[in-house]
Amino acid sequence: MRSLKAIACVLSLLIFLSACAPRRGTYHVVRKGETLWRISYRYGVDIEELAAANNIKDPSRIKAGQRIYIPLAKKKKKTRKKHYTRQVKKKTAERRPARVKKGRFIWPVKGKLISGYGMRGDTMHKGIDIKAKEGTPIKAADHGVVVYSDDGMRGYGNVIIIKHKDNFFTVYAHNKKNLVRKGDKVKKGQVIGLVGNTGNATTSHLHFEVRDGSKAINPFFFLP
Repeated sequence: MRSLKAIACVLSLLIFLSACAPRRGTYHVVRKGETLWRISYRYGVDIEELAAANNIKDPSRIKAGQRIYIPLAKKKKKTRKKHYTRQVKKKTAERRPARVKKGRFIWPVKGKLISGYGMRGDTMHKGIDIKAKEGTPIKAADHGVVVYSDDGMRGYGNVIIIKHKDNFFTVYAHNKKNLVRKGDKVKKGQVIGLVGNTGNATTSHLHFEVRDGSKAINPFFFLP
């Protein structure tokens, strides 16, 4: 029975982390007069996700000729002006308040950024990679509870996942060693592991993600 529960736990976490892996989408070239709202409606993608995927800090400022990556794009919709305007107003009214907050989390490790959030070639990288010397302490980005600490995620080596207030999660991967176990309560800044290069890593670094539920979000929107 215990082994079945362990398998179920790993499967659920594999689903949770599936978005960590590169996921293919498509590109859209912005036309004159086109807005990010209109593009998000056409492809059925949330505007916040579009902005995060393309590292756009101001959704109102995009330029004609700019290439916009559309993650997991759905079939294009025709956008008759009146219908589009109604839909934008409806979406605006229904949107929940933005949960982005600078300084919500602290940096888990100090080091050189070697890969940012966003597109790498034609695939999506849903976290940031911070280069640091092997054995460098990894700190919890905020108070929370460890929901996973193991090496069962293919390609990620030793992984720690912490659940925080308001259903946020942070992910720490490629660790040399995990210093916390599932169920442990941790404090912001507490050392939870050591930087390594386990899994599919060519150098010692920390792969760090911020997730709103299961949805990955650009960590730069939350870091100091």
